[in-house]
Amino acid sequence: MPSDAANRLIEAVLLAIREHGYAGTSMQNLLRDTGVSSSSMYHFFPGGKEELVASAVRSAGLTAAEQIADVLDRHELTEAIAVIFDAAAAEMAAADFTLGCPIGVPATEAPADSVAIQEAVAEVFTAWAAAYTKALRASGFGSEQAAMLGRFIVAAYEGSVTLARATRTVQPYHDAKAIVTTQLAR
Repeated sequence: MPSDAANRLIEAVLLAIREHGYAGTSMQNLLRDTGVSSSSMYHFFPGGKEELVASAVRSAGLTAAEQIADVLDRHELTEAIAVIFDAAAAEMAAADFTLGCPIGVPATEAPADSVAIQEAVAEVFTAWAAAYTKALRASGFGSEQAAMLGRFIVAAYEGSVTLARATRTVQPYHDAKAIVTTQLAR
């Protein structure tokens, strides 16, 4: 189980990435803001920033996968999609369009040769798609169609985050929600 210092670093790096991007995330600022020494940081994350980001992506992303599955279990499928996209839109608006996705940002900004981050991002996006795929299968979609739609929902969500942040409007979330739920109603 991670220590309090490791947890503080994970939470701080997730926020920093969402606000400033991968390249704009300064390890010196993280250490200063969390009160964690560099020796402690390297004790928990010997690979430095890359390992810390990969751990944070995996932790936050797999927690989100559980939350997605929970919403899908508690609601009818199209209602669950609406709940997820509406919550994301509300979070974006509340943050005044300043926060990117803690998974999508490293997916696009981390160094191309960062196997650790690539693997963490792939694991998370696969888990998200699997949660949707399982719910789609339970709603009567065939295996291949459910898998394709599961991946599409993740792509629609990630695209909504990027477009909303860039255009400073939550309309991309509403558009994606409408398109996805229309596809599910067929």
